[in-house]
Amino acid sequence: MPFHRRTVRLSTAVIGAALVFGLASCSAPGGSAPKSGGDTTKITEPVTTEQVAKLGKVTLNVWADQGEQQLLDKFVPLFEKRYPNVDVKIQFKSFNDLTATVLNAMNSSSAPDVTQGNQGWATDGALVKAGLIRPLDDVADAYGYRAAAGDAITQLQWSKDGKTFGEGDVYGMSPDNQMVGLFYNKEKLQKLGLQVPASLDEFTAALAKAKQSGEVPLEIGNSDKASAMQAFSLVQGADTPAKETRAWIAGAAGSDFAVPSNVQALQTFSSWAKDGYLSAGYDGTSPDDAAAAFAKGQGVFFVGGNWYASSIADGAKFGFSAGFKSGGYATAGSFGMPWHVSSKSKAELAAVAWVGMLNSADTAPLLAEVQRVPIHPVQAGDAKTTFPDLLAASKNQLENAGPLYWYDWATDTMFDTFTGGLQEALAGRTTPDALAKRVQDDWTAFHNKK
Repeated sequence: MPFHRRTVRLSTAVIGAALVFGLASCSAPGGSAPKSGGDTTKITEPVTTEQVAKLGKVTLNVWADQGEQQLLDKFVPLFEKRYPNVDVKIQFKSFNDLTATVLNAMNSSSAPDVTQGNQGWATDGALVKAGLIRPLDDVADAYGYRAAAGDAITQLQWSKDGKTFGEGDVYGMSPDNQMVGLFYNKEKLQKLGLQVPASLDEFTAALAKAKQSGEVPLEIGNSDKASAMQAFSLVQGADTPAKETRAWIAGAAGSDFAVPSNVQALQTFSSWAKDGYLSAGYDGTSPDDAAAAFAKGQGVFFVGGNWYASSIADGAKFGFSAGFKSGGYATAGSFGMPWHVSSKSKAELAAVAWVGMLNSADTAPLLAEVQRVPIHPVQAGDAKTTFPDLLAASKNQLENAGPLYWYDWATDTMFDTFTGGLQEALAGRTTPDALAKRVQDDWTAFHNKK
């Protein structure tokens, strides 16, 4: 199945209530018993078969997003072959189910040994604050992950009290890079006499020329509300420095979304709707349907995540690029859902081995096989597909301005604030200034009570 980047909409109130009142009714079945004291075994090199063998026969209980099944079907046999005394038991969950129940599960007496979380305040921040997951700095170093991740590893860092995001200890590891970019129809660009846009001005001009030629300029589906927000990042990342956006998302003191460059970005994006550059009925169209329509030849451009490459796969017809070169290729994006080791696990070395091996260079080819872009370098793969373009785009992004992360990470209510406001702005029911202020007011209210 295709792998999709999802967003989380759990409120702080929901999280708190779940932790306090829901433990008895929502625990993870079959997890390892907690070990006393919360001590961890620091490692300096990859965990060996011999080290794990000393644990005896072990059942490693894992919670994973259901989108991971295609990858894990390939990975688990390799892991169990390397560590033959370990029997891996995976419980696959939908994204919403996993993020809604993982805090209860990790705080229970039957916590899974390993689980996925989600970057940002609502899930990973709460796990760190409650002391439910093990710091992974030693694992990131031993398996070469820190070097491969580069500066983008900040999305996995927290202070020990869970109150500071973007610095401190590494608490999760994810093997793939997910990013919003620009899919384009090569034949239509050639017919229109256009090159792949390298700047926002070039892109806006290309949209105008496509419209004048009777083409659908930009195919988009926003029934999930998230897709327009993600597409907006192509505009916002072109002029606002990526480091400023990441600082705002991480909650850095003094950060402000309502700056002139962001207001102008909202104005530009809204004008595309007014000028008829967006595909008809976009708010009632799913992003999957929009991607499928684009793959069948509708539209000159499609702005979406690299996870749509399984739908827009023909490299002879389509290409994919990161954001605009003039903006340092900055768009919304992040690593995939991070893997965490329970601080209670009695199978700690086996859990560390799982997270380390899954996030190692050795596993990168498995991700490429399922059309996911590894953090570690990997060969380009089939040139007949768009996958080589995805690898190049990821490299450009990570080596330049870097990912913007996702706007809705900024607070526990930002998803609804941002997406709802953006729908209103595109429909002309609110102004860019008012939306920028609304977004910043949400941010300020959250961080004042944090």
